[in-house]
Amino acid sequence: MSSQLPAAAESPPPAPTTIFTIGDDLLLEIFVRLPSLATLVRAAFACRSFLHAVRSFPTFRPRFRALHPPPLIGLFLMHRVGDIPSFAPLRGRADPDQAALIRGSDFFLTRLPDDQGFWNIDDCRDGYLLLHNWQNRVLAAYSPLDGVLHRIPSPPEAVRELYILSSPEERHGSFRLVCIHADGLKVRPVVFSSDTGEWQVLPWTEAATINKDHPEDDKHCLSPRAGRLVNGRIYWTRYDYLIVLDTMTMQFTSMDLPPFMDGQKPFVLGETQDDKLCMVCAIDDKLMIAVWVWKADDDRVEKWMLDNEIRLGEIPVMKLVAVNHGFLHLHLIAIQNPNTVPLCSFFSFCLETAELKKIFSLYEYELERSYPYIMPWPSSLVCNKMNPRIEGA
Repeated sequence: MSSQLPAAAESPPPAPTTIFTIGDDLLLEIFVRLPSLATLVRAAFACRSFLHAVRSFPTFRPRFRALHPPPLIGLFLMHRVGDIPSFAPLRGRADPDQAALIRGSDFFLTRLPDDQGFWNIDDCRDGYLLLHNWQNRVLAAYSPLDGVLHRIPSPPEAVRELYILSSPEERHGSFRLVCIHADGLKVRPVVFSSDTGEWQVLPWTEAATINKDHPEDDKHCLSPRAGRLVNGRIYWTRYDYLIVLDTMTMQFTSMDLPPFMDGQKPFVLGETQDDKLCMVCAIDDKLMIAVWVWKADDDRVEKWMLDNEIRLGEIPVMKLVAVNHGFLHLHLIAIQNPNTVPLCSFFSFCLETAELKKIFSLYEYELERSYPYIMPWPSSLVCNKMNPRIEGA
């Protein structure tokens, strides 16, 4: 009788590969190709492994932001009549996740107390609105995305301008307010910390010590107004130079304006897409804008350098609003005839590609100011000692 060899044992089939079993490196390659920050947030919170991958690689955030600049969600509008600022969202954009974000947030500011009278916006930054009511001496910082309202005690001194600073690297919900108290030939910062709930009044700085090359400051009052906060520094125009306050060290310094500024005012300060300080100036007689960037020349000396001059076409009136991450926000006002209300159109202009996109239009009979609302990088997508992981998210 012939003997038969036993049949070889069949090996089990390989386990199927799913998106939940791929490595973090490949997962981040997928995430960096998502169309927007709103889509990334939605994807990251789909499961623990996705959230862990986004949080655990510090290089991912700058890489994502380089490909996807922080998105403009809409504009808050301050009117001469009305006690609550209105919000105009971007419409007609093919981004369902961003549209869902707007619908799920409180951009109508329903949680602001309605018994405090008129609210005014002082600053709009890092996802926060900084609002005040000087009549009732009430301050508030509000995040429409989170629906979180912070009531803030009034500053101990009469101050000018308030700026709000926060960062996803800091503890969730932590922020500072910085404002300036001016008295004749001296100025000093007044700072509020949300961690302590208290204001801190810092020492005076004499005008002559800020810029020794301009002795006229010894004879004229310092009154910083219409400042711009860029990358942690506040800039004010003072004659033919800028006063600068570093909000980390709370030290005042100065820097020159770009050359040939005559005929190039007004201007706004901001940052380019690679976070360099820039200044965009309106050249009214040529219907152009000039873009100056603070960077090193061939001798490695940092100074203002003309980066570009861009013609915007036949525009009756142009008003520069802000520069955020390489995008200029501006109003173009068309006056058809003296008997009609001016039509104000809001545009976003890319300084790198010179692409001009219209956001919306409205009649300007009661518009006072506008504040672009830029979606911040959520602190929930950052993992550090101050903001530990949220297990089970």
